[in-house]
Amino acid sequence: MIFPARCPLCDGVLEFGKRGPCEKCRYSLPYVKEPVCFKCGREISDDESEYCGDCAKKPRSFNGGFPLLNYVEPAVSSVLRLKYKGRQEYAPFYAKETVRKYGDIFKGLGIDAIIPVPLYKRKLKSRGFNQAELLAREISRLTRIPLRTDILIRINDTIPQKKLSTSEREENLINAFTVKGKINLEKVLIADDIYTTGATIEACTQALKKNGVKRVYYTSICIGKS
Repeated sequence: MIFPARCPLCDGVLEFGKRGPCEKCRYSLPYVKEPVCFKCGREISDDESEYCGDCAKKPRSFNGGFPLLNYVEPAVSSVLRLKYKGRQEYAPFYAKETVRKYGDIFKGLGIDAIIPVPLYKRKLKSRGFNQAELLAREISRLTRIPLRTDILIRINDTIPQKKLSTSEREENLINAFTVKGKINLEKVLIADDIYTTGATIEACTQALKKNGVKRVYYTSICIGKS
């Protein structure tokens, strides 16, 4: 009664005992639908194309992507509330939906560990939580794939990506991540909240592959248009 559950999309108060989206929002989730890019998993309009515009132009080091929703309303407002307004309770819902859609695929790929995109320590202290880790932790719980938060480290306090152009985003993330110690993992799944240009996932992938990881996949709540 004091802290009622809220709809993860419109943030409206739900009836007692209810969870997930309200009746009004239940059918408004903008799921990524086929056909999708073979590399990043972005929805594309041409079912004869293999790649989206971004992946056709730029080589990608990661091996595949599994985004849940298109980055349009009401998903935009929802993820921004999670990220900047402290709506941590949204994360389990998005993790559950991700596992419902991709859980069997993750297991079939033989993923050894789920790794959240890390925040720089000062930003983590200021925000109080890492939304990517909340998502990754719940996906790990539901799939029983181990969570590893001790591997990938953010060593540079970079400028927020939303303020930069595509080329600036890539430049901003050069050498932003490193791997701590020795790792013995062949296949990993990176978890993040929003995939836009792919610069963050690419930077994380390069750091992991330089340290022996053979195949890197990613999942995100949302993905933007190319």
